[in-house]
Amino acid sequence: MTTASSTRCASKTSLRWEQARAHSRRCIHDAAATVFAEDGFESATMKRIAEVCGVTKVTLYAHYRDKERLYRSVMDDHLALMPSGELDMQGVADLGDALRRISDGIRRLAADSSCRAFCRTLSRSSLASDSYSAHWNAMLEPYLTRAQAAFDKASAHPTTTADSERFLRLVLTEHGLPQGARPVSRSDATVALFVRAYAAPP
Repeated sequence: MTTASSTRCASKTSLRWEQARAHSRRCIHDAAATVFAEDGFESATMKRIAEVCGVTKVTLYAHYRDKERLYRSVMDDHLALMPSGELDMQGVADLGDALRRISDGIRRLAADSSCRAFCRTLSRSSLASDSYSAHWNAMLEPYLTRAQAAFDKASAHPTTTADSERFLRLVLTEHGLPQGARPVSRSDATVALFVRAYAAPP
């Protein structure tokens, strides 16, 4: 075999090995995402992840040193794939129109598979809950800001962030998403919200 042939053969072998390694890593990542979403971090085991993927624990540990690293890789991947919270608020007609656009944005977020997997895993895990809850709150911030601006613009009376928080919480709950770490607003804020949204001005 010539030197050139040997080099080509070695290159093909190396490429196949890299492709097999990348495939195994992707399989492990996908299996971990499934297991973490079903069981949460604390109840998930590396043994079960290996079984779901169809690899040995030795192979699993060759790719990910420990369960926490694998969990963080999965959660960070979900975050990277989630849609942004940007909303088109140009030409908003009134408060109802603004709130519908915000609600539609939350609906699109809830329909995203990465968002659903992230939220499901977050709700079942306490590991780094502060860190990933902070990420989730950052995802919700544009919606909250838009809602507050809509209430401020529409109301003849001073509004508070409790109005926009309550609205956002109701929409998130409707779509089965976590409401974030903000304190729950008082029930009178809910009443005020619906009065402002639906009652005819005096």
